[in-house]
Amino acid sequence: PQLASPLFAPLFSHHFSTLLHLVKMVSADVLWQCVKKQNAFLVKRSGVQFSKEKGNLKALNTFKYSGLVNANSVNIAPAGDADDLKITYNDLTLKGYDVKQMARKIEKTITRADLKKDALSKVTYTHKALRAAKAGVKKSKN
Repeated sequence: PQLASPLFAPLFSHHFSTLLHLVKMVSADVLWQCVKKQNAFLVKRSGVQFSKEKGNLKALNTFKYSGLVNANSVNIAPAGDADDLKITYNDLTLKGYDVKQMARKIEKTITRADLKKDALSKVTYTHKALRAAKAGVKKSKN
């Protein structure tokens, strides 16, 4: 049975704000059943399903990490400046450049205990990647 219908057409579009509004109207379990096998953010590689949606910390297509169906999702992204980070949790946006400062902010603001560890690791990884990009690629002398 196909779950995709005109009623759920906004789920498969790129309108993230429309989807967030729908999340508030429908239970997360029902929404997950509708989008787990087909959505615009799904990437299938080597038998594993990944997801490119905003708010998915591990990029895995699972209910736990899904930024589409969970109202309390965490999004970590570069903020635009050299090595600044932006953390979005619900409607709260935190900005900073120091990893320790961002870790303290995560500990204070994120209420989902299952995502704290993953958020801290993504902040560290993203900050390292930004610093490496800022430093530039070093060429070997061969």
